[in-house]
Amino acid sequence: MAGLEGLSAVHALLLATQLCASGNVAGLQQLQSRFPTTLNLERLLRIILTFLPESTEPQRYTPVLQALADGSPTESPEENIDVSSVQNLSDDVARKRVRKLHLLPLRYRDGEEDDNSTDPLTQFLIHRAHRIDMETGLQTLVLDLLLPFYQRSETLRSWLISILLPLLRLNYEYYPNRDETTSVEVLESMDDQTAINFLLSMANPGGDNTDLTKNLRGLVGPWMYGSGRLKRRKLNLESRRNSISTSQEETTSQGTDISGWQEVNEWLLSRSLVDYNRVVAAFANWNGPEDVDLGGYEKENGSSQGDEGATLRKRYGQAGLAVVYANPDSSGRALEASFQVVSSVAKLLKIKEHLVISTGASLPDLNFDIDSISSTSKASLLQNALLTPSNPLTIPTTQSVSFLSALLLSLRTLGELGHPVSCKTAANLCLHSNDETQLLELRNVVETMAKQGRSGLDWRKVREQLLWLRDWQRKLPTQENVQVREYHGLFWRVSRDKLETEVLKAMLAVREYQLAVDVYTESKVAPLKPEQVEAAVTEAIFTAYDNASNGNKTRGGMKKATDILNAFRPHFPNSTSFKQINALISATHALSFYSLTLQHGVPFQPVSIRVHPDPLSLIGKVLDQNPKAYTKLDDLISIGSNLVAAGLPTPSPSKDELLHHPKDPSSNLEEATITAERRIISLAVSSALSSDDFGTAYSYILTRLTPPSLLPSPSQPTTPAIEDDVSWRAAYNAGRYRSTTPESTTSNLQSQITHLSQRMELLSLALVLAPSPDPLPEILGAWRRCDEELTILRAQEAEEAEQWDTKGDKVSLTSPTTIPGGFGPTDNELDAFENEQQRAKRARASRHYRAPSYEEEAPMGLFDVARGAARAFSKTAFPLHGAASAAAGAGQQQSRPSTGRASEEGAGGERPSQAQQQGEGGGRVRKRDVVSDMVTGGLVSGIGWVLGAQPVNR
Repeated sequence: MAGLEGLSAVHALLLATQLCASGNVAGLQQLQSRFPTTLNLERLLRIILTFLPESTEPQRYTPVLQALADGSPTESPEENIDVSSVQNLSDDVARKRVRKLHLLPLRYRDGEEDDNSTDPLTQFLIHRAHRIDMETGLQTLVLDLLLPFYQRSETLRSWLISILLPLLRLNYEYYPNRDETTSVEVLESMDDQTAINFLLSMANPGGDNTDLTKNLRGLVGPWMYGSGRLKRRKLNLESRRNSISTSQEETTSQGTDISGWQEVNEWLLSRSLVDYNRVVAAFANWNGPEDVDLGGYEKENGSSQGDEGATLRKRYGQAGLAVVYANPDSSGRALEASFQVVSSVAKLLKIKEHLVISTGASLPDLNFDIDSISSTSKASLLQNALLTPSNPLTIPTTQSVSFLSALLLSLRTLGELGHPVSCKTAANLCLHSNDETQLLELRNVVETMAKQGRSGLDWRKVREQLLWLRDWQRKLPTQENVQVREYHGLFWRVSRDKLETEVLKAMLAVREYQLAVDVYTESKVAPLKPEQVEAAVTEAIFTAYDNASNGNKTRGGMKKATDILNAFRPHFPNSTSFKQINALISATHALSFYSLTLQHGVPFQPVSIRVHPDPLSLIGKVLDQNPKAYTKLDDLISIGSNLVAAGLPTPSPSKDELLHHPKDPSSNLEEATITAERRIISLAVSSALSSDDFGTAYSYILTRLTPPSLLPSPSQPTTPAIEDDVSWRAAYNAGRYRSTTPESTTSNLQSQITHLSQRMELLSLALVLAPSPDPLPEILGAWRRCDEELTILRAQEAEEAEQWDTKGDKVSLTSPTTIPGGFGPTDNELDAFENEQQRAKRARASRHYRAPSYEEEAPMGLFDVARGAARAFSKTAFPLHGAASAAAGAGQQQSRPSTGRASEEGAGGERPSQAQQQGEGGGRVRKRDVVSDMVTGGLVSGIGWVLGAQPVNR
């Protein structure tokens, strides 16, 4: 030390700075041993910190630091120290230079808490690490600097593990290809939320799913190890002063911060919404806060013991259950991942009951207490409430894990049924939905399967699965079991009968008719009552019927409805609804053969019949749109009868109730059928008249609308008296009919007379059939007009006949040669013939213009017209029967002698009419006289008194 003997303290300080600046720190120990007071450990460390270049390899000066810190003797010779640079300086100059030295403090300004227990060497190393990282960015040099000393200080070890180790792994091991490296100062300045988000977000989204697990174990785990000592001490003290629950924020004696790990749980929950598979892989491969990689720098590996470790595991398990509930993905892959998360949580927390659920049968019997879970609200499924310590859905317990496993099994079953839903939706449905909501969701499930129409689907298994979803039991609970435990499935509010009904309708929708019959009608223990099966089948038939686009029962929805009816009708022989449906299908099938278009060009569909307020009016549309449809009257009547038999409303179009669409007022099917038949005949008559087919209309009225009471044959069946406001209108409209075709105006007189006579017959029938006296004046007015026309035509006919005879006589007299073989009369014969003609003419004139009697001059009263109507109706309305009666009467007259005028009068002393006189005498019967007798005779005891008409002789 001879070279150091002449140096003063200030020279020693300058020499120490020069040695550090040149990178020769080997002599610092000798220099410190010569000047122990001036170059104490703290000052010497500050000199090294200030003047030693940060790029100097730590291996060159860490032994000196160890020796200085330990106070071990020097091993370097004196001559190695060059003092020439300071030995010639005066004390004043050396002192001035020393004053200009600005030594850095040992404590780094932002890197360490104000703790007096931290030794100078630890402060120096942390500050030196910051400067090396700041100046060079070589964090490996920092590691070389700290490795010889980290076991000497708990603070240094914590800093190495929590700051340096994550940075080394982040920048050099895990993600070495990053464009920017993270500095010590940046990481150290982060709070919990920022640091966790930063470290975990480094996982490459397109990389392996194990990246997140690696970051949790190798980055977040070490960083969380030291955060309790260096960062959270004051925060936790303030939290305790503010009475914040220690279960939410608590610093453990091992350096484990519960609030920091809660930030990790929240990050996992948020990340699962966008990258579920990666988070699932983290839960599957990472065992929570106790599974950290501290690089071997901590002997206890940072593990927590006792209640603190249990709390961390419980919180981590809660995060796993929360991730499953929050997952919106309903795919099969996501569902299997959810099973994996729940299994990992159950295994971590040693919940053995879960293994029974997950490894049992595909549809196991689940038995667990659900009371605590049933009391939760909808808010417990919100994202911000899933990690609440008081949430019974996510706190890992036997009940919560079993319930979530049951939900996942239900989701798997729903996925097999083709109706995937999310876990949150299923939980809401099970816990917080009423019976209507659950029934609606059940119908959605069943309709989804029915619409998919997958071939080879076993509907027996489908039924078992749906029943299991209701109770989470494979068998129906017995009464004893129900008393012990309340069974609680996904559709537990839906009654079993409703569920079976929906399954039955689904089977029918997919055409599983035989299976439906076997299960619901031929089973030993019937799932449903017969009336419930009948109602469900009826609804299924109407659904198929209403969805049919064509009325033909051999195609589409109509065929489906017919097949369902045929499958179940033998098992319900007395079913009224099935009989009505059969009639409806028959009517619809028959209508399908006619062209029918509704309003606005909408083609006819079967559902139009069911929704129509008056289905019988559709037959009127058929007659309007099909020109010759009125000729198929029997077919149309059959359709109408089936519509009545189907129980559809058939209001009369002439009633005011039709405006309000009432139901059929008649409760008697027979009466309704007769009324419908009359109405259809009336429509057919109108259609025939529109087609100028009066003969068909005339025939329909006489053969179809004439009541049995007016029929001449006593063998005709009798029908009950039914109010009829249709038949007389049809007869009246036909009686008023006038042909508009050109052929009708050019036809001969005989056809016109015949047509007019038929019209008068129809008007006479309308007069008889009128249910009230109100329309009688109108009918009689029409009849009078016809009678006047008939009189004119008769006169014209007689005139034409006379002209024809005269013409023939003249031709034969004037041109006898025009007739082959004719020889012509003589002049005397011609004179005699002309005289005979004149006498006949005068006789006819005298008979026509003779003084009339009182009875002949008196006008015919309405009473007289009505009196003869019924008397002569049987002779005129039914010619064949009248001819037969006349023939029989003629035979009887031939067998008995004539008794004179008294015998020709009626039993009442009345004079026989002209028609009767001429009929008996074999002459021509006048239609006018026949109709007059017909109209006046039969209503004497009926409606004559209503009119107030009196006989002429009164």
